[in-house]
Amino acid sequence: MDFQVNLYAFVLLFAFLQGLFYVYQFCKRGLSEERVSDFWLAGLILALCITNLPSMLGFMGIYILGQALWFFPQDTGLIIGPLVYFYLKSQTNVQFKFQPRDYWHFLPYLIYFFYHILVFLSGKEGVDWWAQSVHDRLYIGRWERIAENVSLLVYMVLSLRLYQRYRRWLPTERSDIETIRLGWYRHFLALVVFSVLAAIVLFLLGLLMHLSYQDDWILRAIVAFNICYISFNGYIQVQPHRLTFDHHLPGSDPEPNHLEASTKKAEKPDLAEVQIWCKKVEAIMQGEKLYLNPELTLSDLSEKLQTHNSWVSYVINTGFQKNFNDFVNAYRVVEFQKKVNDPRLSHYTLLALAFECGFNSKSTFNRAVKKATGQLPSTFGTKTQQ
Repeated sequence: MDFQVNLYAFVLLFAFLQGLFYVYQFCKRGLSEERVSDFWLAGLILALCITNLPSMLGFMGIYILGQALWFFPQDTGLIIGPLVYFYLKSQTNVQFKFQPRDYWHFLPYLIYFFYHILVFLSGKEGVDWWAQSVHDRLYIGRWERIAENVSLLVYMVLSLRLYQRYRRWLPTERSDIETIRLGWYRHFLALVVFSVLAAIVLFLLGLLMHLSYQDDWILRAIVAFNICYISFNGYIQVQPHRLTFDHHLPGSDPEPNHLEASTKKAEKPDLAEVQIWCKKVEAIMQGEKLYLNPELTLSDLSEKLQTHNSWVSYVINTGFQKNFNDFVNAYRVVEFQKKVNDPRLSHYTLLALAFECGFNSKSTFNRAVKKATGQLPSTFGTKTQQ
């Protein structure tokens, strides 16, 4: 065995070792903080590491997976898509629990796994006979690659749809959307799209021409980059304890029916009733200054008013012509304008005043002030933002 570590192998080895390190870190944090999403992301990173393992060892001159362990289940392509999808579901809903109906998502991989493991356990002679007589003759390996590409495409679409619904739902429920917008996940999904397309292109090229081991390294390098990007960026993401997005609920639909839980389907709410509730909402927002809570949610406000989320959302959308996030931020902007003109607070910076008013990030503060007043925060005083 001619062991070597060349540039091809080094790139894959670096990503592999980083991936294993973060798998341990995710599992450790998942156990200590009871953070389910960490286990899903650890599974995804581990699956990516395993799928790169044969190529990594091959470039190092170690061919045991292609010789002594030939036909041992080494490919994780059919499990990557579901892991991406369930990570997003668990990251956006801390109450998410894996249900029996969810097992079918992993059925294709289980079929692949048990098919390969049963043939592998038949011994070298059994593997050679099966490969020549059945596996190669029926092009099963090619059908497996097709199934993997189809699976990646399907779950790419499902994940994109879920993410879009989450982005639409967020301003209707939360006032602290900046830290839980999951902007990194948009980049991650873009990387997934690119990786899936690259895999499909290389697969189609492999049907038309012979691709060398070095040609396959291009895809392995993309996977290696995915490992590094996902592991590092995924680990630094926050997960607020009260984040409970559920795409099965009416309120999470792109075109939600806010009246479903609070009005009869055949009746349209009276405008006078909406105005009465608008006054109730204003009274409790101003009286208790709920907007000063940087993590205020629609559920918090509904609980104070002792009514349904859907009805409060409808009142805000109809009576104030705003979504929940803009509605709360408008109060914060008014509070900021009061404080910035208070001589007793002249020693505060603009950003410090923003935090005092319920904002929890500089970008959200700047955007809210600009949207509400048409001016930047710096125009409201001589203080300097920090």
